[in-house]
Amino acid sequence: MRFEVVRHEHPNILVMNRQTYETYRFVVGDDGSLAQDGPRSDLYEARRTAVAFLARCANASASGR
Repeated sequence: MRFEVVRHEHPNILVMNRQTYETYRFVVGDDGSLAQDGPRSDLYEARRTAVAFLARCANASASGR
């Protein structure tokens, strides 16, 4: 399955499954943790996609300083 971050408006990250078009909403906490709101199927891969997105954002922010 292919997952993609389709929207990021702090504190929300929306990840879409490109095969089923299910969208998963994750909320980024103040401590950087992710809470999931929505259907539970495919949760592991959707969460992994959101975490990878956050890591890329953090790396881009750190290298831009």
